[in-house]
Amino acid sequence: MIPFEPENSVDLLSRLKQGDKLAYEKIYFAFSKELLVAAFKKTGDKVIAEELVQNIFISLWEKKENLNIENLQAYLFGALKLSVINHIRSLVTENKYIEYQSLSFTENSYDTTNSIDLNDLSGIIEESINSLPVKTQEVFRLSRYQYQSVKDISNELNISEKAVEYHITRSIKRIKEFIKNFYIFF
Repeated sequence: MIPFEPENSVDLLSRLKQGDKLAYEKIYFAFSKELLVAAFKKTGDKVIAEELVQNIFISLWEKKENLNIENLQAYLFGALKLSVINHIRSLVTENKYIEYQSLSFTENSYDTTNSIDLNDLSGIIEESINSLPVKTQEVFRLSRYQYQSVKDISNELNISEKAVEYHITRSIKRIKEFIKNFYIFF
């Protein structure tokens, strides 16, 4: 583990802005476990907590050139708070959808309109998958349609397990966006 010294956070942030991977690793190792614990306390789900923390660090790296951070710890925990809020909002939306489904798709009320809605939804999901980069599509299909583990996909495609997780996370986000937009329209 790479030690983190709070007094060097300004220097680390400056180096991060310049694309210094060692500075990024120091930040990651200094805060990832603490963020993961906090995310788990808020979500109660280890996989979701890991995904939220992973997304924070991915975003930190992707936006490194434009960062204007005065307090690194406050920034990371603020980002976690927003991520948890967004996750909860998506769960609320999903629960509303499930509730709608349970009211609309009972055995006695399943009709042509519902069948069309289901076909539309299937089309929207397939459209969202097809809009992804080819490698991301491939990883998603292996994971969700062929039920392969992250490790198996990593071995088959000769990419790291973290890359597989990244592609799956990216796919799920895209699908959620497409579905959300679909249901806002209707």
